[in-house]
Amino acid sequence: MKKKFFQLILFALVLMTVSTVLAAKKTPDEQRAELNNMSTQVLSRMYQKYPSAERAMRTVYAYCTISASSVKWGFWGDDHGRGVAVNNQTGQRIYVKMKEVSVGVNFGAKEYDLLFVILNKEAWDRFISGNIKFGTEASAQAYDGVTGDTFADATIVANGVWVYQLDKKGLAVELTFKGARISPYRTLN
Repeated sequence: MKKKFFQLILFALVLMTVSTVLAAKKTPDEQRAELNNMSTQVLSRMYQKYPSAERAMRTVYAYCTISASSVKWGFWGDDHGRGVAVNNQTGQRIYVKMKEVSVGVNFGAKEYDLLFVILNKEAWDRFISGNIKFGTEASAQAYDGVTGDTFADATIVANGVWVYQLDKKGLAVELTFKGARISPYRTLN
Protein backbone atom coordinates (compact mmCIF):
# COMPACT_ATOMS: atom_id res chain seq x y z
CA MET A 1 0.00 0.00 0.00
CA LYS A 2 2.80 2.42 0.88
CA LYS A 3 4.61 1.60 -2.34
CA LYS A 4 1.53 2.45 -4.44
CA PHE A 5 1.08 5.68 -2.52
CA PHE A 6 4.67 6.75 -3.19
CA GLN A 7 4.29 5.80 -6.85
CA LEU A 8 1.16 7.94 -7.07
CA ILE A 9 2.96 10.93 -5.58
CA LEU A 10 5.96 10.47 -7.89
CA PHE A 11 3.67 10.11 -10.91
CA ALA A 12 1.82 13.32 -9.98
CA LEU A 13 5.08 15.25 -9.63
CA VAL A 14 6.35 14.01 -13.00
CA LEU A 15 3.01 14.80 -14.64
CA MET A 16 3.00 18.36 -13.29
CA THR A 17 6.59 18.93 -14.39
CA VAL A 18 5.97 17.62 -17.90
CA SER A 19 2.73 19.59 -18.29
CA THR A 20 4.47 22.78 -17.19
CA VAL A 21 7.29 22.30 -19.69
CA LEU A 22 4.88 21.50 -22.53
CA ALA A 23 2.60 24.43 -21.71
CA ALA A 24 5.54 26.83 -21.81
CA LYS A 25 6.34 25.90 -25.43
CA LYS A 26 2.94 26.97 -26.80
CA THR A 27 2.32 30.40 -28.27
CA PRO A 28 0.12 32.82 -26.33
CA ASP A 29 -2.72 32.30 -28.85
CA GLU A 30 -2.45 28.52 -28.45
CA GLN A 31 -2.46 28.85 -24.66
CA ARG A 32 -5.54 31.11 -24.72
CA ALA A 33 -7.37 28.66 -27.02
CA GLU A 34 -6.46 25.79 -24.69
CA LEU A 35 -7.70 27.70 -21.64
CA ASN A 36 -10.95 28.67 -23.40
CA ASN A 37 -11.56 25.02 -24.32
CA MET A 38 -10.73 23.91 -20.79
CA SER A 39 -13.18 26.52 -19.42
CA THR A 40 -15.98 25.14 -21.59
CA GLN A 41 -15.27 21.63 -20.29
CA VAL A 42 -15.20 22.80 -16.66
CA LEU A 43 -18.57 24.53 -17.08
CA SER A 44 -20.07 21.41 -18.66
CA ARG A 45 -18.88 19.17 -15.81
CA MET A 46 -20.05 21.67 -13.18
CA TYR A 47 -23.51 22.01 -14.71
CA GLN A 48 -23.92 18.23 -14.68
CA LYS A 49 -22.91 17.98 -11.03
CA TYR A 50 -24.47 21.21 -9.76
CA PRO A 51 -27.60 22.21 -11.73
CA SER A 52 -27.95 25.27 -9.47
CA ALA A 53 -24.65 26.57 -10.87
CA GLU A 54 -26.05 26.72 -14.41
CA ARG A 55 -29.13 28.64 -13.26
CA ALA A 56 -27.09 31.06 -11.16
CA MET A 57 -24.58 31.71 -13.95
CA ARG A 58 -27.26 33.46 -16.02
CA THR A 59 -27.43 36.40 -13.61
CA VAL A 60 -24.02 36.71 -11.94
CA TYR A 61 -21.68 39.61 -12.66
CA ALA A 62 -18.76 37.36 -13.63
CA TYR A 63 -17.25 33.91 -13.20
CA CYS A 64 -13.92 32.14 -13.36
CA THR A 65 -13.17 28.52 -14.24
CA ILE A 66 -9.92 26.91 -13.12
CA SER A 67 -8.60 23.41 -13.69
CA ALA A 68 -6.14 22.53 -10.94
CA SER A 69 -4.01 19.77 -9.46
CA SER A 70 -2.47 19.22 -6.07
CA VAL A 71 0.24 17.24 -4.36
CA LYS A 72 0.06 16.82 -0.59
CA TRP A 73 2.90 15.34 1.40
CA GLY A 74 3.48 15.35 5.14
CA PHE A 75 2.90 18.79 6.57
CA TRP A 76 3.08 20.64 3.25
CA GLY A 77 0.73 20.82 0.28
CA ASP A 78 0.93 22.55 -3.07
CA ASP A 79 -1.90 23.24 -5.53
CA HIS A 80 -1.71 25.05 -8.82
CA GLY A 81 -4.11 25.69 -11.66
CA ARG A 82 -4.99 27.92 -14.55
CA GLY A 83 -8.14 29.17 -16.14
CA VAL A 84 -10.27 32.01 -17.46
CA ALA A 85 -12.21 34.75 -15.68
CA VAL A 86 -15.15 36.11 -17.72
CA ASN A 87 -17.04 39.33 -17.05
CA ASN A 88 -20.66 38.70 -18.10
CA GLN A 89 -21.35 42.45 -18.26
CA THR A 90 -18.54 43.40 -20.67
CA GLY A 91 -17.44 40.09 -22.21
CA GLN A 92 -13.87 40.71 -21.00
CA ARG A 93 -11.79 37.54 -20.59
CA ILE A 94 -8.82 37.47 -18.20
CA TYR A 95 -6.51 34.44 -18.22
CA VAL A 96 -5.48 33.53 -14.69
CA LYS A 97 -3.25 31.22 -12.67
CA MET A 98 -3.79 29.90 -9.16
CA LYS A 99 -1.28 28.98 -6.49
CA GLU A 100 -2.28 27.47 -3.15
CA VAL A 101 -0.13 26.38 -0.24
CA SER A 102 -1.38 24.35 2.71
CA VAL A 103 0.19 23.54 6.06
CA GLY A 104 -1.07 20.73 8.28
CA VAL A 105 -1.65 17.03 7.74
CA ASN A 106 -1.51 16.42 3.96
CA PHE A 107 -1.31 13.18 1.97
CA GLY A 108 -2.20 12.44 -1.64
CA ALA A 109 -2.66 13.96 -5.06
CA LYS A 110 -5.73 14.99 -7.03
CA GLU A 111 -7.04 16.92 -10.01
CA TYR A 112 -10.08 19.13 -9.65
CA ASP A 113 -12.11 21.91 -11.25
CA LEU A 114 -13.18 25.18 -9.67
CA LEU A 115 -15.99 27.50 -10.71
CA PHE A 116 -15.83 30.89 -8.99
CA VAL A 117 -19.07 32.89 -9.03
CA ILE A 118 -18.39 36.62 -8.76
CA LEU A 119 -21.38 38.66 -7.64
CA ASN A 120 -20.45 42.29 -8.26
CA LYS A 121 -17.97 44.73 -9.82
CA GLU A 122 -16.02 45.25 -6.60
CA ALA A 123 -15.44 41.51 -6.19
CA TRP A 124 -14.49 41.28 -9.90
CA ASP A 125 -11.95 44.09 -9.57
CA ARG A 126 -10.34 42.41 -6.54
CA PHE A 127 -10.42 39.01 -8.22
CA ILE A 128 -8.67 39.98 -11.47
CA SER A 129 -6.14 42.28 -9.80
CA GLY A 130 -4.60 39.41 -7.85
CA ASN A 131 -5.52 41.17 -4.60
CA ILE A 132 -7.92 38.47 -3.52
CA LYS A 133 -6.68 35.63 -1.37
CA PHE A 134 -8.65 32.69 -0.08
CA GLY A 135 -8.32 30.75 3.12
CA THR A 136 -11.24 29.20 4.93
CA GLU A 137 -14.63 27.88 3.93
CA ALA A 138 -17.80 29.30 5.43
CA SER A 139 -21.00 27.78 4.03
CA ALA A 140 -22.52 25.03 1.91
CA GLN A 141 -25.39 27.07 0.49
CA ALA A 142 -25.88 30.76 -0.16
CA TYR A 143 -28.21 33.25 -1.77
CA ASP A 144 -26.89 36.25 -3.65
CA GLY A 145 -29.29 38.71 -1.97
CA VAL A 146 -29.81 40.68 -5.18
CA THR A 147 -31.58 38.47 -7.71
CA GLY A 148 -32.62 35.72 -5.30
CA ASP A 149 -30.48 33.12 -7.04
CA THR A 150 -29.19 30.28 -4.94
CA PHE A 151 -25.67 28.94 -4.97
CA ALA A 152 -26.54 25.55 -3.47
CA ASP A 153 -23.43 23.46 -2.88
CA ALA A 154 -21.17 26.50 -3.29
CA THR A 155 -18.79 27.77 -0.64
CA ILE A 156 -18.07 31.40 0.15
CA VAL A 157 -14.36 32.19 -0.23
CA ALA A 158 -14.33 36.00 -0.12
CA ASN A 159 -16.75 38.90 0.02
CA GLY A 160 -18.82 38.59 -3.16
CA VAL A 161 -17.11 35.40 -4.37
CA TRP A 162 -18.44 31.84 -4.15
CA VAL A 163 -16.85 28.65 -5.45
CA TYR A 164 -17.99 25.24 -6.63
CA GLN A 165 -15.40 22.45 -6.56
CA LEU A 166 -15.52 19.19 -8.49
CA ASP A 167 -12.82 16.57 -7.91
CA LYS A 168 -11.90 14.73 -11.12
CA LYS A 169 -9.46 12.08 -9.92
CA GLY A 170 -7.02 11.24 -7.17
CA LEU A 171 -7.17 10.99 -3.43
CA ALA A 172 -6.03 13.48 -0.84
CA VAL A 173 -6.45 13.54 2.92
CA GLU A 174 -6.20 17.04 4.33
CA LEU A 175 -6.47 18.67 7.73
CA THR A 176 -4.85 21.98 6.93
CA PHE A 177 -4.70 25.74 6.92
CA LYS A 178 -4.66 27.01 3.34
CA GLY A 179 -3.79 30.15 1.51
CA ALA A 180 -4.52 30.64 -2.19
CA ARG A 181 -3.92 33.41 -4.66
CA ILE A 182 -5.32 33.91 -8.13
CA SER A 183 -3.56 36.35 -10.43
CA PRO A 184 -3.64 37.27 -14.13
CA TYR A 185 -1.11 35.87 -16.59
CA ARG A 186 1.03 38.75 -17.81
CA THR A 187 1.87 37.02 -21.10
CA LEU A 188 -1.71 36.07 -22.03
CA ASN A 189 -3.66 39.25 -21.23
